[in-house]
Amino acid sequence: MKIKIHYLIFTSIFLFTSCSKEPEYDFYADFYSNANTSATTNDLIGTWAIFNIEFDENKSQVPINYQECGRDYLVFEENGVYKEYLYQSNNCDFTLNTLSWELNQGIITLSNQQNESDEAVITKLNSNELIFKSKFDIDDDGNLEIFKAYLKPYTPIEIDVVSETFNRNLSPEYRNLISYIWQPYQGNEEFVSYDIYRSSGANCSKNNAVLIETITDSNITIFTDLTPPAEERLCYFLKVNIKSKTLGESDIQSIDTYTLEASYVNLEDPKVINNTIHLNWEKSDMPYFSHYEISYSNFPPNITGYGQQIVSVVKITNINSTSFIDENPPYLENPFYKINVYDIFGNKTYDYTEGYKTYLEVDFRRDEIINLNNIQSYANHQNKPIVYFLGAESGSSYSYIHKYNYETNTTEVISDKPVNISTELPIEFFNTTYGEEVFLAQGSVLEVYDANTLEFKYELKFSQIYSIDDFLYTSSGFWFFTDGDYIFSFSRDNDKLILIDKKLHFSAHQSGYNYSVVEIKNNQLLLGHKNEAYSILYAINTDGFLTQTKTIDIIIDQDRKRNMQFNIAENFIINYKKNKVYSSDNFSVTSTFPYPNFSSGISKNGKEIYGSNNDENWNITDDSKHEKKAVVYNRETQLFDYYITKGYSHVIFEDFQGKIISISSGMKKEGLFRKINNKEDLFIEVIE
Repeated sequence: MKIKIHYLIFTSIFLFTSCSKEPEYDFYADFYSNANTSATTNDLIGTWAIFNIEFDENKSQVPINYQECGRDYLVFEENGVYKEYLYQSNNCDFTLNTLSWELNQGIITLSNQQNESDEAVITKLNSNELIFKSKFDIDDDGNLEIFKAYLKPYTPIEIDVVSETFNRNLSPEYRNLISYIWQPYQGNEEFVSYDIYRSSGANCSKNNAVLIETITDSNITIFTDLTPPAEERLCYFLKVNIKSKTLGESDIQSIDTYTLEASYVNLEDPKVINNTIHLNWEKSDMPYFSHYEISYSNFPPNITGYGQQIVSVVKITNINSTSFIDENPPYLENPFYKINVYDIFGNKTYDYTEGYKTYLEVDFRRDEIINLNNIQSYANHQNKPIVYFLGAESGSSYSYIHKYNYETNTTEVISDKPVNISTELPIEFFNTTYGEEVFLAQGSVLEVYDANTLEFKYELKFSQIYSIDDFLYTSSGFWFFTDGDYIFSFSRDNDKLILIDKKLHFSAHQSGYNYSVVEIKNNQLLLGHKNEAYSILYAINTDGFLTQTKTIDIIIDQDRKRNMQFNIAENFIINYKKNKVYSSDNFSVTSTFPYPNFSSGISKNGKEIYGSNNDENWNITDDSKHEKKAVVYNRETQLFDYYITKGYSHVIFEDFQGKIISISSGMKKEGLFRKINNKEDLFIEVIE
């Protein structure tokens, strides 16, 4: 083999030309001759550089290839390791050749791990000079020639070739770790340490860096920060210290921590036990783990849609905790539960990714959830815990009337006839001379249902009315209807309506379904429209005839949410939309109320106003200001109280028992009529 030491003399070899030897010449006798058998290991240990090369009694100086770096040099170490340092450029990067060495009777044997070896013969060795013979085939003719190298002790120029190699560790297994690597220090001086410094912040620099790690083993050339601060940007740099000085320091290396990826975990199939949901998942192996977050939604994570909401349930900071029992599941049919894993920098796993089970739809439904995904209108029973809903079930394109008992949380019965015509008028419950009935306007007819069984009874038809704008059954037992031009009064004989009176109301013809009639005290009616600047007051005589008595400076802004209501106990008219109270004596504004921002009901004694501060016009987002709170305003004290609710209140009223009842949704909605992703979430709760 050709030992590596020959690279050190290679630059001088071409100064010589091989000469032929006498035929009787003994090459190996010449090579081993004059070996200094008294040379010792201790004398040889050290750092040497070749200054001259001799061949065929011609001696030549060995030049310095790169003045900035100094001479190439070799080292005999105490542990039997031989090293050669050969500079490759004026940047002083070098090639390091490492072999094993041993000295015996003046002969140096160099070997590699493949058990290949070569020899050099020492002819002179003292503290100031080393001369040895080496053999090399200079002209590739298959014949070896003998060279003599003249070496002197040498102190290498200590050059920093380490710090510039300090870079981010890009190995796949370190992709989500803050890790740095560098080349080892292989200089001749005693190594002291690698020092790792760190700073943080948008403008992190060396000026505000602190020492975070000291490594005293020169062979350890990797650093992984397992305890970084939770900052958006971190900066690191390396100092290399040797016995005499700080050899050098690297440029600063910055990392934006948002580039780190969070590691996924798989969610196991949930279990529903009684009214709780049991969740389990894999333990995270994420290096900068912060917490697990369990949340639910009305949409799967891989689908977006209007009204999509993600509700955080719990954050678990113990990496070893891999289970959770939701003891208060949402008021939402078949919610989607998912798990996200966060690191300390705020990075989180994506909601959905191929190959991982990060979310599951849970087959769960609370008993309180009403079997409707939207409610077009409702009516309360006056003496029972019953609310009648007009709406459609999930997956159905038809609406029916549902009789719902909010004490037993059951739908007792559903009407036997689908609703064929969409209407803006709410259904109504009246206790008439023919018993308890539910009424539904359908174009120019009024459908009548038995309130107990919801069996369709018949239609009340009109030859005089093309389309019903509003209808009312009064305490005097008469029926009143409005259309775009007239107000009508009728008496009823089972399925027959007998016209009593007909009066032209406003001269202008306004849009349909907005002419509204409200009964107030003393057999009087108010008729108005949201586009009319005044309302008309009618008196009803004992025979059902109408007399227009005067116009009133009140705008009736009525719709299917019943924005106007008369309170008989306190003798006032309340406008929920404008937060105003009017006297029913002189129709002046007697008071206003600042809260609730959006009211929907009043106590029977007229003392309390019910509602919420949720605006139906707010955008539905995770961050919108909707609150699960009911607001009760006391008209006498002019103070209000908040009541925490289970859902988002849409309609609040006082029932026949004096309980405050809320029709609520488990998720944020614009109103009861809005259905989101065909998931049912409406329910009735008692506010306490």
